[in-house]
Amino acid sequence: MVAVLVVVAVVAAVRLLPVNAWLLAFVGWMRDAGAAGMAVYVLAYVAACVLFVPGLILTLGGGFAYGVAAGVPLVWVAANLGAAVAFLLGRTLLRERIAARVAGDARFAAIDRAVGREGFKVVLLTRLSPAFPFSLLNYAYGLTTVSFRDYALGSLLGMIPGTAMYVYLGSLLTSVTQIAAGAPAGNAATQALTWLGAAATVAVTVVVTRLARRALDEATAASPGGAAVPIHRTPHDPARPLVLPDDTHNRALVACVHPPGRRNPTPSGRYNLVVVGGGTAGLVAAAGGAGLGAKVALVERALMGGDCLNTGCVPSKALIASARAAAAARRADRLGVRVGAVDVDFPAVMARLRALRARIARNDSVQRFEQLGVEVHLGDARFTGPRTIEVDGRTLAFSCAVVATGARAAVPPIPGLAEADFLTNETLFELTELPRRLVVLGGGPVGCEMAQAFAQLGATVTLVTDAAHILPREDADAAAVVARRMAADGVRLVTGATVTRVLRIDGATRVDWRAGDVADTATGDRLLVAAGRTPNLGGLGLEAAGVAYGPHGVTVDDHLRTTNRRVFAAGDVASRFRFTHTADALARIVLTNALFLGRRKASALTVPWCTYTSPELAHTGLSAAEAQARGIATTTLTLPLHDVDRAIVEDDDEGFLRVVVRKGSDAIVGATLIAANAGDVVSELTLAIVAGVGLGTVANVIHPYPTQAEVVKKAGDAYNRTRLTPTVKSLFAWWLARNR
Repeated sequence: MVAVLVVVAVVAAVRLLPVNAWLLAFVGWMRDAGAAGMAVYVLAYVAACVLFVPGLILTLGGGFAYGVAAGVPLVWVAANLGAAVAFLLGRTLLRERIAARVAGDARFAAIDRAVGREGFKVVLLTRLSPAFPFSLLNYAYGLTTVSFRDYALGSLLGMIPGTAMYVYLGSLLTSVTQIAAGAPAGNAATQALTWLGAAATVAVTVVVTRLARRALDEATAASPGGAAVPIHRTPHDPARPLVLPDDTHNRALVACVHPPGRRNPTPSGRYNLVVVGGGTAGLVAAAGGAGLGAKVALVERALMGGDCLNTGCVPSKALIASARAAAAARRADRLGVRVGAVDVDFPAVMARLRALRARIARNDSVQRFEQLGVEVHLGDARFTGPRTIEVDGRTLAFSCAVVATGARAAVPPIPGLAEADFLTNETLFELTELPRRLVVLGGGPVGCEMAQAFAQLGATVTLVTDAAHILPREDADAAAVVARRMAADGVRLVTGATVTRVLRIDGATRVDWRAGDVADTATGDRLLVAAGRTPNLGGLGLEAAGVAYGPHGVTVDDHLRTTNRRVFAAGDVASRFRFTHTADALARIVLTNALFLGRRKASALTVPWCTYTSPELAHTGLSAAEAQARGIATTTLTLPLHDVDRAIVEDDDEGFLRVVVRKGSDAIVGATLIAANAGDVVSELTLAIVAGVGLGTVANVIHPYPTQAEVVKKAGDAYNRTRLTPTVKSLFAWWLARNR
């Protein structure tokens, strides 16, 4: 349609205005000027792109002046050069103005979301089927996360059909003006071919444009997360207490983290920072922002403190402490101590857990954060635009926002599971009676920690996982050490198994599984699902904010910025490292980048972690396999714990330290430690990596004797021994012989 209107407008202009003389004079000058004329044309095109002048006029002019053969490549280069300059300006100097111009535009919001998933494809399709004026789109893409490479390549390819068509139409203008000026027009056949070529060019371009528009509509209309992302939220039943059981300890907890009857403050003006989610990442971002002088609002829909305080780190480690005490009592006779039968009072164990959780909750309480200067809003947060969030019927306007909504237990699609009344980490700590039999689905950190703990507390436990070994993220030999101890504590481990169905039979839960040719079942009084985590995204209105997301969470760049440049994300909702300490570190990066225009990168972090089984399995940095995948040549040193005196005297010497160093140097790349207190010791190695301290220096650090940490010094000594080559040893012998 546009092409037809262009032709009609050209014919009308030729008939009604004296454009023939103007255009012929222009053509003559451009052609006579040669390369200089082409350079002027390119500069004019770039200037037009920068100044929002429609490129169509100049494209037609290129065809008019140079014809098809020279005009198509010239216009194609000029248009792409102008588009690149406008893109870079939109990404840097003119971000604020362009953001204001496209704010609220549904078409751009759709393209912005789609770019977060597949930038090159979307750029290509918009060039084939323009959804925006050419000049505005050049600038607008600078606001998205598309890389300059994908933008440039998509533009170069996508502009070819449109450039060819309009240059061809522009070349016809020369013929029209020549006819109008009385120049010979050629015979009828020549004229017919000319107009037939024009019609064919328009037809082909129209077909390509329609196909591209259909594909673009599909790309931009698709759900940002795809069908795999569950976006529902289970509403809280007002008749049910927020935390069960409803005892003194849990009422004290709720009074801190979600005070009953509390009214939210009235929003006033724009906030420097609005934080969505009151878990670790959200609390660190809110407290840090307020401490730096920012005006901060924090929104939490459930319990302040998030998973870590309420259903994760704090209660699980309290439970593990009791379980370890029971296990230590059973093993005491190996140390010459007779304690008799071990009697675990499970209700008392859980009461202690709830009391300690309520005590720690003061640190994450609404009252404390209000005292820090944070406006706390309890309720569901929903983005209503690129710079606004609604909560409790009120709008919070922000300069920057942080999505820190965390993650929850993933529920695998197993037939019968939904009807099985299963437990997750969110309901496990509501138990007041020890299950006689417990089945655990999942061999990751949560599954292994809880399986071993409940076995140590007296339950009969079966753990079923589809992985080849438990803790599949770790080296197989490291996981094997943990597996042997878990088996010794009474956990039945079923690996490489696929669960085929779950059945409730007479109040018990039966899990059917198959491993290769072997089919079997496991029956428990309770079933714990610990099969990974899924991000909390439902009901947030991320589409309205132009924030892209997917099955693994909110889409962020290395600076933790989302596809909306004013919105950041941190913690489990945006990271593959779903640990409390990582959420803390990511929130600190967000504060720098959001409030102070920083450029800190998440990829620069050295992330340690620890699985709190007995023994603990801790890791930091890269494994040897990960280093190899990144092209880093390494050497591995492995030190068994049975060479560490403290481990020997405490009868806990099954484990090892593995240190990965760059080949030919003492620079530590990563480390794995299996030991009684590995989570504490691994911090020394993390510090060494971050500070650039090599194993040679570690060997010179005095470590108290005897301690578990002495294994780190032994690793340094082992590295130094590798430097004592036969040649060096010969030189030392010669020197010492000369100085006797």
